[in-house]
Amino acid sequence: MGYDVLTLGAAVVVLAAVCVWQWRRYRKTVKKVVFLFDALDNGDYTFRFPENGKYDDDKLMNASLNRVKEILRHARDEQIEREKYFELIIDSVDTGILVLDDERGVVLRCNKAAMKLLQTEVVTHVNQIKDRLESLSVRDAYTTLKGRRVRIVAISDIKGELANQEIDSWVKLIRVLTHEIMNTITPIVSLSEVMLTQAEGGRKAELEVINRTSKELVRFVENYRKFTHVPTPVPQLFYVKPFLERMARLAEQRMKPGCTVGVDVSPEDLLVYADEGLIGRVVSNLLKNAVEAVGGDGSVSVRAYTGDDDKVVVDVTDDGEPIPDDVAAHVFVPFFTTKKDGSGVGLSISRQIMRVSNGTIQLVQDRCNKLTTFRLTFN
Repeated sequence: MGYDVLTLGAAVVVLAAVCVWQWRRYRKTVKKVVFLFDALDNGDYTFRFPENGKYDDDKLMNASLNRVKEILRHARDEQIEREKYFELIIDSVDTGILVLDDERGVVLRCNKAAMKLLQTEVVTHVNQIKDRLESLSVRDAYTTLKGRRVRIVAISDIKGELANQEIDSWVKLIRVLTHEIMNTITPIVSLSEVMLTQAEGGRKAELEVINRTSKELVRFVENYRKFTHVPTPVPQLFYVKPFLERMARLAEQRMKPGCTVGVDVSPEDLLVYADEGLIGRVVSNLLKNAVEAVGGDGSVSVRAYTGDDDKVVVDVTDDGEPIPDDVAAHVFVPFFTTKKDGSGVGLSISRQIMRVSNGTIQLVQDRCNKLTTFRLTFN
């Protein structure tokens, strides 16, 4: 009987020891799992559980936990790569994009185009930019992000959109007008030339007037037709400095002896990717206007440099009489001119060339220093 009691007692002790051992291993495993999730929640993926322990089940447990960590790290890395990819796309578009917390108005994301349109380097709340948004074209969309209602705002320069629509309208109108006028005038020119060979006396003089007037009208229409037939650019890289120096020498021929056109290019090896021939037409026209504005003996300069986002900028500046505000508002309108012998298409064609060259042209006036600048920007 005493032997049975001892055996039973020993069995109880062994069973208790096994239970304690199993409980400790269970607690140890729970701590490993808790440590795993705490580390992952803090973004720490540097840990690794040892896989060379005494017990096979410990090795298997540690290997499984390491595998869970690697799977989650791989998923995190893929998410980070996707976020970088989408950020790159968002920063590459010309449309400004803002992502806002709709309830608090906090700016969660803002791309480079939005920064440029809003003329700011940092924006944290929509109240900072509310006034500037009023002058831009704004489109909204809503979604839910991590349980929060998010407002996605797309902004663009409404002035640029309206300018493009204006150009398209002028192009369509001029094409119709020139087509109809040419169809009407061409037969008159031909018939008057035939009749001139047979007419005599006063009738011949009248026909000469009709013929000459018709030809002048044809030349007039052909000049305007140039506005709607800008050649397709064939862009290539070319150095800006020798190009502008060549344009300046041509412009100096219209000035008084001793007068020069200043050229400043920084850096000196500045390159631009555009159609050199077409851009030459633009710069030549701007220099011609500048020389005429200063009367041939004033100060004319051309400056090239890199502006925002490493865009190439060319400024053609003169110190002639400033352009009145009522005239400045219409300088790019086709057919508008203040010159007696002007056609009114030079600046219009220049703007059209810059448009098809993926660039812009704008008038910038410094009335304090009496400087007038036409600025070319190459995107």
